[in-house]
Parts: sequence; structure tokens; C-alpha cells
Amino acid sequence: MKRFYPIFLLFALLLSACVAPAPPQSTSGGESAAPAAADDLLAEITKNGVIRVSTDANYEPQSFLNSSGEFIGFDIDVAKEIAKRLGVEIEFVTPDWDLLTAGNWGGQWDMSVGSMTVTTARQEVLVFAEPAYYYTPAQVAAADGSGIETLADLNGKAICVGVSTTYETWLGGDLESLGLPAASFYADPPSDVTIIPLQTDNECAQQIQAGRTEFAAFLTSNTVVEAAIREGVAIHRVGSPVFSENLGVAFDRASEKDPASLVAKVGEIIAAMHADGTLAGFSNEWFGEDLTADPTK
Repeated sequence: MKRFYPIFLLFALLLSACVAPAPPQSTSGGESAAPAAADDLLAEITKNGVIRVSTDANYEPQSFLNSSGEFIGFDIDVAKEIAKRLGVEIEFVTPDWDLLTAGNWGGQWDMSVGSMTVTTARQEVLVFAEPAYYYTPAQVAAADGSGIETLADLNGKAICVGVSTTYETWLGGDLESLGLPAASFYADPPSDVTIIPLQTDNECAQQIQAGRTEFAAFLTSNTVVEAAIREGVAIHRVGSPVFSENLGVAFDRASEKDPASLVAKVGEIIAAMHADGTLAGFSNEWFGEDLTADPTK
């Protein structure tokens, strides 16, 4: 029998070489890498090839509809460039601003590129990509002939703002929830004001133009004031800007899919767009000036 042993051993070795090795087991004690990727928002967007972005259809020059019904504006260009660098298509949705800032988006859109100021209160429900993509001064404007020429003239007056905006918060005196650096504030809020909130702050200028007399002043971004003046709305700036806003791309903290990798990736893209001049180019095109540098630094 001994003389057959080497032949048997050779056959056994050949047989074992034909058997595929077992796949490696997960050492985490939980799910493997594939199921984990299914819970990642960036992975899902990349797989589907589309990112859904919330924006405002009535916020010229940041975002608005042209005569062909297409979205255009500074925010629109920024959002499209982010999507391009992610390698996906873009789809715009237009939720109300108060729903957007409240968080819990329910997966209806993936991110907001809508000139949202990064505040302490908002960071409780939203997470923002860093750095901010641009900065704007908040400016009071008033109807021509209203007699409102200085910030002191606003005391005891009705002032229009967009609902759930930083402008509403500043007029209400809740500066702590804004959480902006001290250097961002240039003036104190007027006293004893009546706040008139509309769905978007751009509507304030439009209502003044339409002849509404319930209020004669409003607070919004200086970019919106300038756009309204260019369109022939009979308004003027009241004093100097009252505070500076840092605008960021926002994501839902309560997202069913983990947004962490998407937030980080968009942050890298924004930083690159700062460095290569893309953001400055968009700003000069839509605002006539570069608003991409932090005014507090």
C-alpha cells in the first residue's frame, strides 16, 4: 500500500487547488460594506446619477425663472457647478422657506443651495458644508416718499421680511440664535417694530410696487434691494447694511440616508471653487461684485 500513497497525495493536492477560497467574512460583527453603502446619501446620488436641490423661484438675482421658465441666477449656477463636479445631473425643487429651514425634509430633496445663512438655531436641524460659498450684507429699504431715511426712522414702524429668515430673527432681537460673529453686526435692531412676514422677502418689494400700504420698509439681502432698484421699483436704501450673512449649502440632519460623505464632498468642491475663481466669477456676473470673501476676516 505504501507505493500508492504518493499518487493519492498528488490527487488530493490537485483537487484542493480547484476549489475556490471562501469569501472573507466581515470582522465588524455587523453588516458588510455593501449594505453600509446603501445607507450613504452620496452613494445613492452617484448610483442614481441625479441630485435634487431646493431653491427659490422668486429670489432674483440668486434664483428665479426666466421668460422660458428656466431657473437662472447665482445660486442656480453654483448648484449646477456642484452637480457637475459630482458627476451627476441636477433636479430643482421649490419648497417653502419655512419648511426648508425646519429640517426633516423626508428625502424630498438632497441639499439646499438657496442662500441660507448658517445660524446656531438652524444647525440644530441642518448641517452645512464648509466653507460658506458667499457673504451678503443685510439691508433695509423703504418706499420712496415714505419719510423713512435713517434706521432711527424705523422705530415703531411696520417692517416686511421673509418668513423664517435671519431678517425676521434680527428684527425680533434674538441675536443669540443667529450665532453670527460679533464682527458681523453693524447696527442694533430698531425698537417697537411690527414684523410683517411674507413667504419670501423678495415679495416685500413686489408688494410695495403693487401699492400695498400696510408697510413701507423691508429688510432683505442688499443684492435683492439692488435688483429691485434696477427693475424700477420706487424704493431706496435706508442707512448702511445692518449685519453680514455667511451663506452655506445645507443638508438635513434627519436624512434617512447618511449625509456625512456628501457634506464633506460638497465642502471640498466649494473650497476648490473658491480657489479656482469659479465662485468669484459667478458673483461678479450676477451681483456686479465679488461677495465670496469673508468680510469679518
